[in-house]
Amino acid sequence: MRVVRFCSLLLACLALNSAVQAQDVPSAYDGHADGAVYNGKQMMPFTLYGVAIRWDRDCRRGRAERCMRLAHAYDEGAGDLTADVRVSIGYYILACRKGSGPGCARASAMLRNGAAGFTNTDLALELSQHGCSALKDQDSCAAMSAVMTASGGESAQSVAVADRACAAGSAEGCRLRANRLLAGNDASGQARAVAMFREACDKGQAWGCLGLYDAYSAGRGVAADPRQAAAAAERGCTRAAGDRLRLCALHGDTLSRAGSAETVRRGENFLVTACRGGAPEACYRLGELGMTRPAGARTNDGEAIYYWRRACDFDFAAGCRSLGQAYARATVVGRDRAVAVALADKACRLGDTGGCADARALVSADPAVRSRIPAIDPAAPAANQIALAKAVVDRGGPGAQAGLDAVARLMREWNEDAEWLLGGWLYYGLPGLIDQPNRQDGFVLIENAARVGHVDAAVWVGMAYWYGDGVAEDRRRGEGYMRVAAERGSEMAAAIYRSMRAEPTRRENERRRREAEEQARRNRADAWTRAWSRWSPSYSSVGVTPAYTGRTVGQIIDQSNWDNAIRYYSGGTGSCSSYNPYC
Repeated sequence: MRVVRFCSLLLACLALNSAVQAQDVPSAYDGHADGAVYNGKQMMPFTLYGVAIRWDRDCRRGRAERCMRLAHAYDEGAGDLTADVRVSIGYYILACRKGSGPGCARASAMLRNGAAGFTNTDLALELSQHGCSALKDQDSCAAMSAVMTASGGESAQSVAVADRACAAGSAEGCRLRANRLLAGNDASGQARAVAMFREACDKGQAWGCLGLYDAYSAGRGVAADPRQAAAAAERGCTRAAGDRLRLCALHGDTLSRAGSAETVRRGENFLVTACRGGAPEACYRLGELGMTRPAGARTNDGEAIYYWRRACDFDFAAGCRSLGQAYARATVVGRDRAVAVALADKACRLGDTGGCADARALVSADPAVRSRIPAIDPAAPAANQIALAKAVVDRGGPGAQAGLDAVARLMREWNEDAEWLLGGWLYYGLPGLIDQPNRQDGFVLIENAARVGHVDAAVWVGMAYWYGDGVAEDRRRGEGYMRVAAERGSEMAAAIYRSMRAEPTRRENERRRREAEEQARRNRADAWTRAWSRWSPSYSSVGVTPAYTGRTVGQIIDQSNWDNAIRYYSGGTGSCSSYNPYC
């Protein structure tokens, strides 16, 4: 019986091993290798694991499909690879060089739109031209048209390239053509654009639904119809594929203006997801909800300030104006007319006539107000303000107070980076500015940042609760904060979290080890016959720590999480983890 069971177990293990190998997932258990790839800006270093080492070798030897596989793997964070668009774009470039037309189209688009945090229009044009001319890839032709238009404005040549790509079946070419027709003044052209948008939307392509929304909203090519526009946004957000960010912001906005509390709440959920994804109009609408608090809305007035700042940082003029008005009227934040005029000026520069009027009124009431605008521009993006503030504080001297004031102001806007930085200054002290540390208030600020997903704060608070450092020990809470940081991309937090998860097993193993040692001591002391009568197999006292894999760190805040949130709020799935940053 033992032999049969052993063989069955061996066969099961072999079958499992074969299944794992068949999945072809990069695994750290299969070795690692360091590498680097040119991504249009620099040689980007990375670490390959397992089968990805072979993919990289094959890619560089000319197998374009292996380059594409690695590009997708780094897009998604496959297996133990860490998702990094700065690496994936490098492999798309390699794929293009090795003969992949789709690789050329994708790399060109990423280099043009700054998907990796930088642009390189010259390389974008070169890659798209190669894909279009040498590889006959029509999406590359459409990408070439987009680069040409972005670089020098629309021309007869760029229009012709896009139109030929559309005629050859490129969806991107058709999107460019339809958008151009809709923006034109020819009624028949606008009608053709609407037909193209409708066909694409019916096929589940998000760009088509967005075009329909724009057409029905503006009454171009069709009679203006807000209901049809809303239906197109809903369909594109919840049922289409492609870039759905603006569609979901629009859909959330529509729902948030409905009468029932339940519908308003659903709209608010879509808006939060869209705002976190980078849609400024969604952030602005959330600010309105926080101030007006219609039935069903949960956003409060403090969060409204936070969202208006986020909208303003995206150069959304209405967000800057509303935030400025909050400072002018002392709504949630303290009254500060100098900050208010700086924000109104920014709204005015962005084309908001109301912002210009606000600025004039503030100056009329206080002609010297602009002279009191803080040295660290309060209208600059929060991240820029914090970086400058930290630099001046680190240097010390008379400018340090301005840095502290800027961080404190952003903390009052509920900015999590400001809470983390100011919390640390309070907790540990800041010579010359905060000579007496205030650990209690510092901890509160840091935990506030951790609660909304600030990675460094979550790691810090997680360790504090785990070890009872400055706070009552609470290992469950410590593990929860560490999971937040791990889920948001911290490899260090992921390693600590795995260790925390394994702690109960280690403790149990240690307890069993001590029991076994004590039992052995007693057995040696007892008579042989008594020991024999009480003897039991020692296997029961041997603990084995199971391997804990957890989630891949690189899969956080990626498209799958965003899609999961949208499916959840659309009713397509019944769950959305609280650790999903979009939920």
